[in-house]
Amino acid sequence: MSAAERKEATVKLSGNLQKSTSLFRMQTTEADKVTSASYEVSRLLTRRMKPFTDGDFIKECIMVVIDSLCPEKCSAFESVSLSPRTVCRRIEEMSDSVNDSLKTCCSNFDAFSLAFDESTDMKDTAQLAIFIRGGTATLQVYEEFLQLVPLHGTTTGQDIFDAVLQCVKQHSLDLSRLVCVTTDGAPAMTGKKKGAASLLMRHCEAAGHTQPIHKVHCIIHKESLCSKFANLTDVMSVVVKVVSSILSRSLNHRQFRRH
Repeated sequence: MSAAERKEATVKLSGNLQKSTSLFRMQTTEADKVTSASYEVSRLLTRRMKPFTDGDFIKECIMVVIDSLCPEKCSAFESVSLSPRTVCRRIEEMSDSVNDSLKTCCSNFDAFSLAFDESTDMKDTAQLAIFIRGGTATLQVYEEFLQLVPLHGTTTGQDIFDAVLQCVKQHSLDLSRLVCVTTDGAPAMTGKKKGAASLLMRHCEAAGHTQPIHKVHCIIHKESLCSKFANLTDVMSVVVKVVSSILSRSLNHRQFRRH
């Protein structure tokens, strides 16, 4: 081939390569947008606490709107997968991503504190909520919900301590940086010998962590103090008498509401 023919062939091959690359890039971008839309809808379903099966209904509604407004784009929206299985998988992947981000954030703490509280839900299952608050070397403070642990059996101090220790291991927390433990005022939390906070502090001492750990429990409400120590008999007797007088007769109640 002559120099001119080689140059012409090179330009032609280069043009074909650019067209192919542009086609693949366009398809990849379109696929990324479709996947991103599927994740966004799954996130909204989770935040609104809707069942996973609502994904199919949402897609059906979207297709009706698109068919009326811009039917030429139906194929793009049709490829968005919102089946229950897909929504479940998307939510699990987002959950794993959040968990990994939380682990990375906790690994940067120079010092952190733990707060945990146990209460019973509507189905009589004890739920242990664990929170973490920590600071980095750049004085950035983060406060995050760490984990909600169901306690299906007893809720003794040892049970709560075991659940907290398991959570600490799952998130790769360094107990040598623990500086404070905050709980409610239940004996299972604050007991001197068998309380969860005391067990956690003794575990840190046995592991060779010598840093001082502060133990705080049950920040007292001012209303509780007032109700126990303030003498409100004179005030309450008048209030009860007035309320009873208003509610004792329907006419009095109607006149009170009108004025």
